[in-house]
Amino acid sequence: MAGEPLISIIDDDQAMRSALVRLIRSLGYVARGFASAEEFIEAGVMSGCSCVITDIQMPGMSGIHLTRLIAERQSEVPVILITARTEPGLEDVALASGAVAFFRKPIDTTAFVECLEMAIRA
Repeated sequence: MAGEPLISIIDDDQAMRSALVRLIRSLGYVARGFASAEEFIEAGVMSGCSCVITDIQMPGMSGIHLTRLIAERQSEVPVILITARTEPGLEDVALASGAVAFFRKPIDTTAFVECLEMAIRA
């Protein structure tokens, strides 16, 4: 699958991470999961990503912090933020960090796939 878009999924929840990796692969993309933002950064794949999907709340670096870091280093890599958190204003903070989209868990799969495909094509 060399040359195919690489989609990185960062979520400390193993079940969610695995489900997203399976979904992305079922669409024909190369998907790689990471248990933390730090693991993703250490892997050195950021510049080769076509899209990053990350949870907001994780031990260590948050998804919002990671999104800001990506914007500083690789502004062309779109980031989709996901969360189970429900507090008001979180979506505004997430989008202000540089994310192209924000989804609450459980994720609407149809809307998520449409968003992912638009982000990759942009």
